[in-house]
Amino acid sequence: MMTNHDQLAVDINQDITEVADILVALGDKKRLMLLSHLINAYQSAPLCVRDLTELTDLSRPAVSHHLKILREAGIISFKKEGTQSYYFLDNVPANVAKIKQLTDDLVKITC
Repeated sequence: MMTNHDQLAVDINQDITEVADILVALGDKKRLMLLSHLINAYQSAPLCVRDLTELTDLSRPAVSHHLKILREAGIISFKKEGTQSYYFLDNVPANVAKIKQLTDDLVKITC
């Protein structure tokens, strides 16, 4: 029979699996800087690579690389308009809920 502690350990392993890509994507200062710019633009308009290049000291290829990682982690999405791709925050409530579940389970198992 599985104890509460054992079940929490299983839950934490599942939580970690679900948020690993998000945490890796957020674990880079340059990606956090790009995310910050996307957050600041959230109420106005999505940003394209050119916009983000102008707002940072990063090259276009570097911006594109970091945006790809954020996109693959499900943190941002993009929409194409002609030849431009415009990036914006996505899945915020779901991503926050996943991270919160992990931290809640960690508190339960360690307290």
